[in-house]
Amino acid sequence: MLDKIIKIVGWAVIGAAALIAILFFVKDANMLEEALATMTDMPADMKILEVEKTADSWGALVLNASIVLLILCAVMAVGFAIYKFVVDAIDNPKSAIKPAVAIGAIALLVGVSYSLASDAIPEFLGAANFDITESVSRNVETSMIGMYILLGITVVALVYTELSRIWR
Repeated sequence: MLDKIIKIVGWAVIGAAALIAILFFVKDANMLEEALATMTDMPADMKILEVEKTADSWGALVLNASIVLLILCAVMAVGFAIYKFVVDAIDNPKSAIKPAVAIGAIALLVGVSYSLASDAIPEFLGAANFDITESVSRNVETSMIGMYILLGITVVALVYTELSRIWR
């Protein structure tokens, strides 16, 4: 039952993406041609501003729809995984041990990364152009430290795998 729902939802997402792509090329491509045609007689400085405005609005449909589809797919993936975990845990409690350990490991990774992260706002050229707060800085650093830890674990696992093959 769950497999059928996932398959139907997957095809619906693919269909929505295809529809958005078609709308983009049919609707937005004509708008771009019209906008560029109106700019031919403008002075260079005004033309630059108009091109920036047109570029900002031209891909808005695709960008916004892609963000919505990404969030929708992420929520559904997490939701289906939680549903599958709960159903499996009810049917066979021993089968829930491995996913519970994985969730615990991820929680530990996030906890360690968050505790190592600093909330200091970085200073770099152009930093004033960004709205960087202490919480944003800490969240970014948390994700970076988490990725560094995962990269280190991956390298150690690769080296161990290769060395164990040599000694066998």
